[in-house]
Amino acid sequence: MHAPRDGPPRGHPVRRPAAVARGRPLSCRAARPGGGAAARVRSASPGARAVGLVPRTVFLGTPEFAVVSLDALEQLAGAGVVRLIAVVTQPDRPGHRGRLTLPPVKVRALASGLEVLQPERLRGHDLDAMIALEPELLVWAAYGNLIPAALIDAASGRAVNVHASLLPRWRGAAPVAHAILAGDLETGVTLMEGTPELDAGPILVRERVRIDPRETAGELSERLAQAGAALLRRELPRYIGGELEAEPQPADGVTWARKLTTADGELVWSEPAEAVGRRVRALRPEPGAWTTFRGQRIGVLAATVLGGPPRQDGTLVLGRSDPAYVPYWGASRAPHVACGAGWLRLDVVKPAGRRAMSGEDWANGLRGDDPRVPC
Repeated sequence: MHAPRDGPPRGHPVRRPAAVARGRPLSCRAARPGGGAAARVRSASPGARAVGLVPRTVFLGTPEFAVVSLDALEQLAGAGVVRLIAVVTQPDRPGHRGRLTLPPVKVRALASGLEVLQPERLRGHDLDAMIALEPELLVWAAYGNLIPAALIDAASGRAVNVHASLLPRWRGAAPVAHAILAGDLETGVTLMEGTPELDAGPILVRERVRIDPRETAGELSERLAQAGAALLRRELPRYIGGELEAEPQPADGVTWARKLTTADGELVWSEPAEAVGRRVRALRPEPGAWTTFRGQRIGVLAATVLGGPPRQDGTLVLGRSDPAYVPYWGASRAPHVACGAGWLRLDVVKPAGRRAMSGEDWANGLRGDDPRVPC
């Protein structure tokens, strides 16, 4: 019943960005309208310097969270602040029924006519090809792999990472889910200087975001993505101009947000209902929370924490089938499960091999006379 419920990598020196980018000959590989690598910034452009160069910029990102950061970079490119020469994302992966699924960032980049690279790992010939692009600035958001020192060095250490937490809390692959799991009242977005070490770069700027007690990881991630894109639009021109001071991350307060697996989605009914409810929200949409009932796996997509009379944890009660529970839950016909403290109402469930349905519809289909059934 109990799923394993966290560890880190190493450090690398970071070069401070020069106030003026280096000019290089235009690579014909990624030619786009708007001038060469040394195109002058128009003084009328938002965020532009009076004199300077437009850095050749490579964006690295993969999921939906990164799409709005790419949008922000395109807006900055249109304003003459950067020159977006390529987008790097994860390879296409098998999805539903084995069909290849394109990363959301790739879909967005192709729609904009941007060059897309999809290396399995940033090393060997793939790394050489990236360096050959002669980037002068790297920007990444939820890319999915560590960025090697050689690539950061190729951009003269000018690199910015968008991360969905208030660093140093929740370094790693799943910061949004872990913030909800831990019961954090707030989280946020950090812009940091990119380094080869995972989410350890000096902090440029942070933005705090309150966590709604009802929102899922997917919903919170959307809000954080928008906050991160807004930070990029506002602060990247200042970074390019050498106007931002980076602060090293404190050694205290580092926590790790490892990637969550299907096993992490198992609901442990001996835990307090508040903790079980947070797990449902933290693992939606993926990898999903679940329990078992009569030997079958049941996905729990939405649930509500409620009070109720003390019962053995894991006891399932089918709503108003028992009048003793009406004072607590009123006319609700939804299934309720007793937890270590409190109850959880199953609002939306997905039985194995079937579509998602309301908890009430699922309860109506259950057979048996005893409304209190151990899960």
